[in-house]
Amino acid sequence: MNTDLEKQQTNTSHPEPSSNEKTSKVNGDFHNITVEELYDKDKYDLSTMQEQDVMQLLQTQPNGLTSAEASKRIEKFGHNKLETKEVNPILQFLGFMWNPLSWVMEAAAIVAIALSNGGGKPPDYPDFIGIIILLLANSIIGFLEERQAGKAVKALMDALAPECKVKRDGEWHTMEAAELVPGDVISIKLGDVVPADGRLLQVNL
Repeated sequence: MNTDLEKQQTNTSHPEPSSNEKTSKVNGDFHNITVEELYDKDKYDLSTMQEQDVMQLLQTQPNGLTSAEASKRIEKFGHNKLETKEVNPILQFLGFMWNPLSWVMEAAAIVAIALSNGGGKPPDYPDFIGIIILLLANSIIGFLEERQAGKAVKALMDALAPECKVKRDGEWHTMEAAELVPGDVISIKLGDVVPADGRLLQVNL
């Protein structure tokens, strides 16, 4: 059984506000609402507001946004995706040598090579080498684990919905999910990956 769901992009959840609060929330110009205010669950709880209040607040309609309006909202809210930042592997590895545990091991290595034997005796090379090996082993293990976790996150992000069906200018279009903005009306069917948080508007069985 296929189910088509039209959804409107929102990011919300929390307890239902009073009727007075709802009335105050839908007043004013959507373009004057800041990003922080829109995603403040205590101020705009879109998951529990009435459907007509959500539509009024986001200044949208069942026929969706216009392309011009969507472009304005992308400039204000940004793209619907998680930003990724490439990290230099060398700096990432060196970062594992700059933490409290590593500082203790580094200090112990310095003591072993410079201060452990007095009276003209040679440095304690075995202890020094052992500490350095432990320090490198700890850093390598931490580095490899973090790199594997980063690859897993990247694979998960790549598996998220790359495209979606969205209504713009009154017509359905297929576009990248990253182009969605608050107020867009999208359609999904059974088995689709939901491209954004949304409110259910209509179900077709």
